[in-house]
Amino acid sequence: MVSLISFQRPTKVHKKIMFHYLLLTFSLFGCVTLEELDKYDIKSSPETDLNGNWVFFGNFNENKKIIATAINKTNGVIYRGIKTTGVFDGKSTPKIKKNSRGVAHLFFENTQKIKVTQTKYSLYINFDRSIVEEYSFGELKTIVLGNVKARRSSGWIKGKSVYRIETLDEYGMKITEEYKLLVNEEKLERLLIFRDKDLNEIKVLQTYIRKN
Repeated sequence: MVSLISFQRPTKVHKKIMFHYLLLTFSLFGCVTLEELDKYDIKSSPETDLNGNWVFFGNFNENKKIIATAINKTNGVIYRGIKTTGVFDGKSTPKIKKNSRGVAHLFFENTQKIKVTQTKYSLYINFDRSIVEEYSFGELKTIVLGNVKARRSSGWIKGKSVYRIETLDEYGMKITEEYKLLVNEEKLERLLIFRDKDLNEIKVLQTYIRKN
């Protein structure tokens, strides 16, 4: 006895379902790919000394507002409050979207006075607090705050006397900090770049003057 199997050509509905299935599959594979941070040099060229006590030059309160706006536009978060424990405030907003929780800004420091101590292998920056942040030259590492984590890259830009710190979270928000000396090493320029998951950037420039 011979069994017969009938084959039918896929209908337009079937083709449409297959198309959306393949599109979803490729999208999921795309989400798995994480952005890689660049590895920076362990030595500046020419050698730069960022050591010193530095005080913000200009209207610091206005600058703080600009930074707050930049963070709100690039972290992609639709709620008003966030805790460093990773527990999000559900009272401020009715619903939180999944995968929309940029947290890189939780590792960002900003203050009117900073003290920089530069050694052979690291920068130690005191943002006018009791805790001093250490940035090792040429480092690539994971940083943790409570149960919130991100990746960090730190070091000198090749061929320049500019020190760069990059902080990237799993959501795609990235904060870049660049430090360089100006005017006979009496001014310290700090360029901040806030970037969202769609690669849109907001730049904020800060200038500090040396305090004897």
